Amino acid sequence: MAATTPGHTPDIWAHVYRIDGILNGDVLARPVTSLSKLHNSRENVGGHVDWEWIDYSHKQDDGYDPNAVLVDTITASDGNGADVPYNNTAINSPIAYLPQLAAFALGKLAGIPAQPTYYLAEAFMLAVYACCTAVAVALLPKWRIFAALIMLSQLMLYRYPFAISADSMTQAIAILLSCMLMRALYRRATPRYYTALAAVCLLLAMCKFVYAPLILLAPLIPWIQQGHGNPAQAKGGMWIPAVGDLMALGCSAFWMKANSWFVTTPMMVSYDEMAGRKHALLTDAPFMWRTIKAICLSAVTGHANLNVRSDTLIIRCGWIAMLLMGAMLLAATIAATVRHTLRKRETVFWWCACIIIIGIILLTYLALWLQYTPSGSAMVEGMQYRYFLPMTVLGGLCFAQSASTVFGAHVQPAQPKR
Repeated sequence: MAATTPGHTPDIWAHVYRIDGILNGDVLARPVTSLSKLHNSRENVGGHVDWEWIDYSHKQDDGYDPNAVLVDTITASDGNGADVPYNNTAINSPIAYLPQLAAFALGKLAGIPAQPTYYLAEAFMLAVYACCTAVAVALLPKWRIFAALIMLSQLMLYRYPFAISADSMTQAIAILLSCMLMRALYRRATPRYYTALAAVCLLLAMCKFVYAPLILLAPLIPWIQQGHGNPAQAKGGMWIPAVGDLMALGCSAFWMKANSWFVTTPMMVSYDEMAGRKHALLTDAPFMWRTIKAICLSAVTGHANLNVRSDTLIIRCGWIAMLLMGAMLLAATIAATVRHTLRKRETVFWWCACIIIIGIILLTYLALWLQYTPSGSAMVEGMQYRYFLPMTVLGGLCFAQSASTVFGAHVQPAQPKR
């Protein structure tokens, strides 16, 4: 955090503007006329941002992030601030910025200048991230050291434990959910635990919607608990994860509907073009084939945003890791069938997790193809390795448990403990 210069995390000024816009009452974005280097179109949306943050973004801007507003394009302003664009973060709900919102609100109430408030927001996020990951490790019934090593790897710690970004909260909550699910596979879950699980699912669904499919694993837990020979206790809380998921998906659908009238990067893909692509995806066979071809080609080559070589290498490693996870799970399924070392319901859970992890990455490619990739491009543009990070712990646990089944001692699975 100390080594990262302000303004040197992805889309930082769009996130800063979004947070301050929320505090100024623009919870839902609205049309604005000002421009930035990234949002240089007539379809910009954003909100009212204090002059303090506009000035700070320009003072720190060295060309790393193209989201800083072009001051000479501002047409709507007052003594407190101006309307600025942030299409690419306008879709994020306030839930994704809870730690940063608290810091920005404290800074505004106490009259703290922009730079100390900036670092205060990073410190708040780091504290929340540390708490979530510490609780996550403590909850694990096995593989604690392995999971902790994943969380402490350079990629996981590089920016997002502290960054002023929706990715930071998403990563923290996704790790916590992964470990809560892992615990419920091997420990008896109570209605109170189911309630906590449902609350975490709601938080994740409202952080970044592309990761919402992870919450579909929660309703499997009561079913798995029943398979553990604990039907009474499982039945008592069976409805809680299901109702929690319905609430989470309902809130997510409502928010997406309320923000469906704009696109994230209108300079790259206009709203009309995006709508046309969505329609063609369902009705035009050649476009469907071109979409599939572009996604497959991008995945195979590891094509990264702006052709950054380091990102390309990491994306390739991410795909290789997912293939290894799937292969190890397949081997574990075969071994479990022969040796009876893995419960059938547990096997179903891990296959669902594997499919959801891969599906989320494919959905990310599809979203970038529809809203970010310029016409005529043969591959999907905008892919970054950070989209893999929230699922690394769950994928790692899947791999570790599968490897244990394949290479571990041939013993019957133990009954879950309290």
